[in-house]
Amino acid sequence: MKKKIVNWGIISTAKIGWEHVIPALQKSKNSNVLALASRNLLKAKTLAKKLKIPKSYGSYKELYEDPNIDVIYNPLPNHLHIKTSLEASTYGKHILLEKPLSLKAKDIDPLIKAAKKNKVIIKEAFMVRHHPQWQWVKKYIQDGNIGAVSSISSTFSYFNKDPKNIRNISKFGGGAIYDIGCYPTVISRYILNQEPKRLVATAIKDPKFQTDILSSVMMDFGGIYSSYTVATQSNNSQQVFILGTKKTIVVENPFNAVASKPTTVVVYNGHSIYRKENTTKVFPATDQYERQSTAFSNHLINRTKVDYDLKDAKKNMKVLDAIFKSIKKKKWVKV
Repeated sequence: MKKKIVNWGIISTAKIGWEHVIPALQKSKNSNVLALASRNLLKAKTLAKKLKIPKSYGSYKELYEDPNIDVIYNPLPNHLHIKTSLEASTYGKHILLEKPLSLKAKDIDPLIKAAKKNKVIIKEAFMVRHHPQWQWVKKYIQDGNIGAVSSISSTFSYFNKDPKNIRNISKFGGGAIYDIGCYPTVISRYILNQEPKRLVATAIKDPKFQTDILSSVMMDFGGIYSSYTVATQSNNSQQVFILGTKKTIVVENPFNAVASKPTTVVVYNGHSIYRKENTTKVFPATDQYERQSTAFSNHLINRTKVDYDLKDAKKNMKVLDAIFKSIKKKKWVKV
């Protein structure tokens, strides 16, 4: 790609798009939001006008057919990810696709084939891997500063009992594991640079929604345990605790780091349990969505190798598949 600015098209009027991704793209120095499409043209026009997006379309196909669009951002409900992305790829569009990529690992195979056939980049949108705090934590651990990693413990929760919310509709891929369990899963794989061998999981379901509202998972990375609890009907809470043989790292704003606020990582020195006697590292306010968007556009402009491709996305999805299998069988299962 010879040009220095990449044109993006947005599918749907999903909240994550207008609240996070579109503003991030508009801040990016190498990205431009050119168009927005919705199945409802009035919605598309209204949001496009509000966000100062030049073009609006009343169908996704019209967006795909726009020759000036380079990348499609797809934040549709989980069960629609594969179908719509396969169609977009046939028009030669690169795609940033929201997590989780699918509802089954095997469903990603057609997407892998389509990306290769149409010579496009399709990438799962895990913005956390682009935040400086996580890049620092990973290097800090790799440099041996906390000794060997013994375990990772994570919590991620929020409260949502709206029956119309997509996160509470089972057939659309709702529930805690799909929506937020994918984050401690991907971060564990990111930090450890390996895949879990086996896992065990349990869950409580909402009697009406039939989605998991409180789920706990333990992944065995060959002698290193990563455990997490995710919940959709609890208070807003997030934390990742990484235990080493020498020191401990606590990431206090691990997943939904607000673009306008700094983030904090506490390093416990291994001798004191009191925070004031340990080291606190503060990272300046950073828009992880902007960094994600800029990195994607750079892949196209500079023809760089994709850092986390569809094969990586399939590996993450295989873990989620195993979680649901373990919940059903009520025992440890291989990943």
